[in-house]
Amino acid sequence: MKKILFVSSSRADFGLLKNVILETQKLSKKTSLMVTGSHLSSGFGKTYSEIKKNKINKVVKKKLLKKSFNDSNTSLYIAESIKLTADVIKKLRPGVLVILGDRYELLGSALAAMSFRIPVAHIHGGEITQGAFDDSIRHAITKLSHLHFPIHDKYKKRLIQLGENPKSIFNYGGLGAHNILKSKLLTKTKLEKIFKIKFKKKIILVTFHPVTLEKNKSKFQIKNLLKFLNSLSDMTIIITGSNFDNENHVIKKEISKFLKKKKVYYFQSLGNLAYISLMKLAYLVVGNSSSGVLETPSFGTRTINIGTRQRGRILSKNIVNSDYSFKSIQKAYNKVKKKNFKTKSPFLRKDTPIKIAKKIINFEYNLKKDFYDIKK
Repeated sequence: MKKILFVSSSRADFGLLKNVILETQKLSKKTSLMVTGSHLSSGFGKTYSEIKKNKINKVVKKKLLKKSFNDSNTSLYIAESIKLTADVIKKLRPGVLVILGDRYELLGSALAAMSFRIPVAHIHGGEITQGAFDDSIRHAITKLSHLHFPIHDKYKKRLIQLGENPKSIFNYGGLGAHNILKSKLLTKTKLEKIFKIKFKKKIILVTFHPVTLEKNKSKFQIKNLLKFLNSLSDMTIIITGSNFDNENHVIKKEISKFLKKKKVYYFQSLGNLAYISLMKLAYLVVGNSSSGVLETPSFGTRTINIGTRQRGRILSKNIVNSDYSFKSIQKAYNKVKKKNFKTKSPFLRKDTPIKIAKKIINFEYNLKKDFYDIKK
């Protein structure tokens, strides 16, 4: 049986990927996880502690990120990711590498697998996020991959458009939507105990990441979001930390100043289960995180999606777009607060993790990829 190596570099991909890892190791004892990226950074919540709570048999840690981040760092981190992944591949000799998403660290892992002639299985391909260079990274990983798990048929069609053979593409649905359906969410009382907050008021859950293709715009963007939050009264506002991307320090600095002026709760990372549990309780989710697009539809939670970072993704009825201006965010809020949404996630399908796990193990991989031309 093939050795399977998963790679996780952030809280976001692990929250989605963990059940696939657990299902895969039930079927194959030759399952490993390489942990890198912000998981091992104390400045980003050191989310490796979240991984340790899960019973994953073999975990290899590879520290990647330093404290600083600028344009040249991105290239250096990709190069370092190639090296670190190559080290793990040489040691473990996997038959398949599995990655989820579009982080630059994962591009490095895919390139390392290519050099060792190891096939790559990729989850969440075919999507578009116009505001971030994640878009280009995602499509590049697609071309380096041999097995694909998009979360919607629209994304499947886009993979075919990119020249991927339909026989290598399987839409088993979104892991986020499935995880929410199967998770035993934390109660309000339990959340109050964990975070030492009394949820007597409406909850506003906020996450805002750098928009990597909009250089030197983060200060303007986050200040307008904070201005909007400051305009709200009688609310419990919970802000979570941004990704380790260029200009994240700008966002963090502005949030730090805001915390001194207004009673707001800030957590670098809440942990996946607590985060989705709060998402269900929340009156409003606001920001530009992919979770606002992929996971809030499962609850019908009111959501304001700010700016271009998620532009191009499929949006459910509970989500209202705004641009970065205070007036636009305020207008979106006035629109979204008038409604109670009952939505069904467009990404929900049955038995998503086990279907992906079985396909990863049993698929007949072929390193010699033909470009699939669409017939007119």
